[in-house]
Amino acid sequence: MLYFLTPWIALAGTNSGSVLLYNDSPFILTATIVAYDGSYLGQFSVQPGQQRNFTQNLNPTPYHHPGAPDISLTPYRVIWQCSSDDYYSLCDNVSPGAMVRANDCVGYRVCRPKPKEDKASPPPASTLQKVK
Repeated sequence: MLYFLTPWIALAGTNSGSVLLYNDSPFILTATIVAYDGSYLGQFSVQPGQQRNFTQNLNPTPYHHPGAPDISLTPYRVIWQCSSDDYYSLCDNVSPGAMVRANDCVGYRVCRPKPKEDKASPPPASTLQKVK
C-alpha cells in the first residue's frame, strides 16, 4: 500500500505557494503580495489581530517559448500599507509556507490618522452663472 501512496506523497504541496498574513498591529492594514519578478499577485485588507491565507497555484503551463527567461515567482514580497496610504512595513524574501507578521517587517510601523475633510459647505453642483 505504501508503494501506491509514494507518488502522491511526493507531489503533495509542491505546486502551491501559500503565505499566512497576520496583522499584529493596532491598525487596519492592507497586505499586498508581489512576486519575485515584480508582478502583482494579490491584495487583502486585514483587521487588527486577524489572519489571512494567501495561496497561489504554481502548476507549470504547457506553453514553451524559446528564449524566454526563467523567472521565479518566489520568494514573495509583502507590503503592509495603512488606510491613510502610508507604508507600515515591508517584508522581502518571504518563502512559501511562511507566516508574515506586520511588526516583524522593516518600516516605520505606525499609521498617521487620515486628514479630516472640511464639511462646512458642500461644493456647488454647477459653476454656471445666471444671467439677467
